[in-house]
Amino acid sequence: MMLQADQQSQGRPSIVVLPFDSLIPTGLERVLCEALPHELIQALSRLRWIRVIARGTAFRFRAPVPDLAAIGKQLNVRYALCGMIERLGEVVAITIELSDCAAGAVIWADRFEVRPEALQEVRHEIVTRVVSSLEIYIPQNEADHIQSGASQDLDAWANYHLGLRHMFRFSQEDNEAASTLFRRAIAQDPSFARAHAGLSFTRFQDAFLKYKPDVPTAIADARRHAERSMEIDPLDPFCNLTMGRSFWLEGDPIAGLSWLERSITLSPNFAQGHYSLAFADAIGGEAKSAVETATLAQDLSPLDPLLYAIYSVRAFGLLRNADIEHAVVEAEHAARAPGAHHLVLMIAAVACALAGKEKQARHWSAEVRARRPDASREQFFTAFPFTELSFRKQLEDGLTRIGF
Repeated sequence: MMLQADQQSQGRPSIVVLPFDSLIPTGLERVLCEALPHELIQALSRLRWIRVIARGTAFRFRAPVPDLAAIGKQLNVRYALCGMIERLGEVVAITIELSDCAAGAVIWADRFEVRPEALQEVRHEIVTRVVSSLEIYIPQNEADHIQSGASQDLDAWANYHLGLRHMFRFSQEDNEAASTLFRRAIAQDPSFARAHAGLSFTRFQDAFLKYKPDVPTAIADARRHAERSMEIDPLDPFCNLTMGRSFWLEGDPIAGLSWLERSITLSPNFAQGHYSLAFADAIGGEAKSAVETATLAQDLSPLDPLLYAIYSVRAFGLLRNADIEHAVVEAEHAARAPGAHHLVLMIAAVACALAGKEKQARHWSAEVRARRPDASREQFFTAFPFTELSFRKQLEDGLTRIGF
């Protein structure tokens, strides 16, 4: 049965970033109490899926212990980002919390300890980590809210957030549930760009993993909904991501590079955009760049739903650079990560075979066949259409050793 929370959980999420409190009366630390929130407001305002209260209004609410419930009602916002700066011996500690205003609950927090002379240097790192974390935790909290009720009366945003929850579980059943929810959101609001992008993402999964027998239709749908999302909102990073990824299904990830690059130009902290660029680099033979960009994606979003894919790209890059031992480590991390599908397990099997680790190679090969008895070399190279013939030959040798 479809579930819903109260009316407060409906609509686009919204947030107010309040001035930070400080136990330090003077100096740069005191300046940061306004500078960091201001930078966070600017960074969050680049996201298309959340409404951000402007600095002029947000900074009127100065208090050591703000009344978040009252602020939430007055500004009609769901979330508040608060912070505290204090000196602890030789370091400055910056604590940042994301709270649900109505529930009065902290749903995410982080703490940074920095030497005073390094404060200016790490400001960007702090902003980046906060924004990347909020892109994960706010949608999770939205879905939790929606599922806490018991009504069928969900709006387009509620259906979208429930769709995201299913989409990132990476199973055929959840992918189908996500597609249904995105279609429902589009029926309610045909101009909802992110719902079209979400449907493109799920149809990509249908084609990439052959969840549906009619792969050409899934490929066409993935492109069609990506294009529609871009027509509606060309400045949304997620829409640009799905547009760029749609070219992968045609065996030409390089052709989608311009859209992937736009996604991170629009939102420099967009981890999935960086990962997708890393994948294109790996396929195109740019191994060093692939490893570096995939590592940046993980740094931006250590708990990302696509973490298994980030590990996989690093494994490919390390294999290409003949660093086989480290490639095995990354490939097995990928295979054990949540959401890893049979093609990711094939990467682990190939890496182990090339490293001469026969027992591990047999283990991952057996796991692949248990999940997908029809797994084949053709499937592998359809998903990963490497353009460098020597590296492709190396992978073919590995696949031969494990019986594919």
